[in-house]
Amino acid sequence: NVEARLSGSNLPTKKESDLSVQRARYNCMMLRVTGQNDVRTTQVGVHLATALFEAYHTLEALRLLEKLAGTSRRVHGSDHRVTADTAFLLKQFQARYVSIGNGLNYQALRYENDGKSCVIQGPVPRNIFEPRNVDDEKTFSVPTANIYFSLGSPVMLHGLKKA
Repeated sequence: NVEARLSGSNLPTKKESDLSVQRARYNCMMLRVTGQNDVRTTQVGVHLATALFEAYHTLEALRLLEKLAGTSRRVHGSDHRVTADTAFLLKQFQARYVSIGNGLNYQALRYENDGKSCVIQGPVPRNIFEPRNVDDEKTFSVPTANIYFSLGSPVMLHGLKKA
């Protein structure tokens, strides 16, 4: 059921309890144990962001990773291993790749026409860390109904009741 999945109400009990444990651990590390600038707090936060992403709390996971990446870069520098790992995961979560049924990946750029169409660009490499040749990519609009979204891609819903 789409409504239940989007609201998070049909998550398995184990995932719900895992999220609660991860949130509590992160809050404890940040507020009481090591503080927000400590490497261990960032690592616990990355684990929480991954759990959030896997539980379809994509936007919350992205916001947390953006905060963690910024703090780690500012405090530890961009060459620090934890900063690099956090930035790597953030880039993965931000990719927002979609397919239109031809076996190729495209990057979703934006919605248009009240969400009835989506502007996509590509095709793009399957591996988000392969270099893209943007000059060879095409940007075009397709009906949203024809798009297959990858896990974690934010979507617009119209006419959804009781979510």
